[in-house]
Amino acid sequence: MNAGSPTEQVLERGRLAHKDFREFCRFVLNINPAPHQETWVEALQEIGDDPYGKKLVIVAPPGSGKTQLVGVGFTAWMLGRSPQRHYGLLSYADTVGWSRSFAIRNLIEHERAYRITFPEVKPERKRWGNSEFQLQRDDLGDPHPTLRAGGTTSAVVAYRLNGLVIDDPHDQKNSATKALLDKAWENYEQAISTRLTSDAWEVVIGTRWSDVDFIGHKIKQRGVKVIHTKAVTGAKGAEKAYWEEAYPLDFLVEKRYQSPALFAMQYMGDTKGGETQIIRRLATYDESEEAIPQLVRRLGLVTASGWDTAFKEREQNDFTVGYVGGMDKYGRIYILDRVKGRWGLPELLDEIIDSAINWGQFAVWVEDAASGTPAVQTLMAQSMLPVEAVTYRGGKMSRVNALAPFVHGGHVLFPKHASWFKDCEYQLTHYPNTGNDDDPDALFILVDNLIKLRHPSSTTDRPRVSLQMR
Repeated sequence: MNAGSPTEQVLERGRLAHKDFREFCRFVLNINPAPHQETWVEALQEIGDDPYGKKLVIVAPPGSGKTQLVGVGFTAWMLGRSPQRHYGLLSYADTVGWSRSFAIRNLIEHERAYRITFPEVKPERKRWGNSEFQLQRDDLGDPHPTLRAGGTTSAVVAYRLNGLVIDDPHDQKNSATKALLDKAWENYEQAISTRLTSDAWEVVIGTRWSDVDFIGHKIKQRGVKVIHTKAVTGAKGAEKAYWEEAYPLDFLVEKRYQSPALFAMQYMGDTKGGETQIIRRLATYDESEEAIPQLVRRLGLVTASGWDTAFKEREQNDFTVGYVGGMDKYGRIYILDRVKGRWGLPELLDEIIDSAINWGQFAVWVEDAASGTPAVQTLMAQSMLPVEAVTYRGGKMSRVNALAPFVHGGHVLFPKHASWFKDCEYQLTHYPNTGNDDDPDALFILVDNLIKLRHPSSTTDRPRVSLQMR
């Protein structure tokens, strides 16, 4: 065989594709990575060269070529390089994961370029299904399949994994509620991550659906490399589309105009909501938590609290959140404290009573909802606290939109040194993409009721007017 013959050239490409993922894409998948995929390819090559313990998360818009390049291509490449090991391939539903597995099986069975690249890789015909399949290997006593595919809520029982690809952990259906979002992550923690070997590598690629979606949890783990591909880059007037050939800038700008919130989340990966972000910033004051009681006395603040309650103790239920605030004679509201937790009804009542006593509150406003009503009734019956039930109509979004001007205008001030401030800031500025609405609801209850009141100084500090008789 001549070194420069067409056959030898093909074999040489196969040898190169075995080592180089970019060449594998060109030779086996017959695709040339797009410019936005170049950083993906480089990061995936790093895992191929040294896979042990590597963790990669790629955030990308819908239709960016995730599945062909990563879900199918990278999985098939890693499988061919180490066919004796065990892999997982998950997506948002079993049938979707099985379709990725089917595509990989087709490559192994029918793609000539794949067989040239990995001539030693051969199917084990007795175990050759979509949910799992096995390649021929030396260890005949190994009971585990080479690849197990399924959904992110699938159980991976008694099955070890040396590598895991998660291609789109969520879709519209399994991200519709916080409970569904949590289910995918909890299943990963309890039934999937426990099957990963100590040297296992992981690759997650997907579109963002919420700040508390699977990717949101994953990127908070230690040692995770994150690549964020945005649909539009650059300042306004100099914007560029991330993939001009497939999605021209005009198309993306129109998409942004039609659905700004969806575009910010799914196309830009902006979990604050981009241009649709409701509360963008919080005005603050400098007192430490220890000095706040002195601030109350110095400014003559009238104190009260607003509560959004949820007193069921099961973990999936919302938090109870209470905001304590004080109004000065100019109508400014200083947030003094924030209470947050999950309690049963007796503990919840203790929290409300302690807060009212500690801050000398003249009013305690509790939303009169399914969970608020029993708390209000019990407080009224068992204590002398000035508890008042409040009821609201309209959606939660309208409440936050009504609250935002007061926050942005500096009429509501937060203690920036308080231990709870960071979480409070996060919950308020990321709404409605946090999965919980307890903080905005409780703050709205407090502010909406305080601004309707008059500070006592408006009557006691009025200038005295007298008539002099001549």
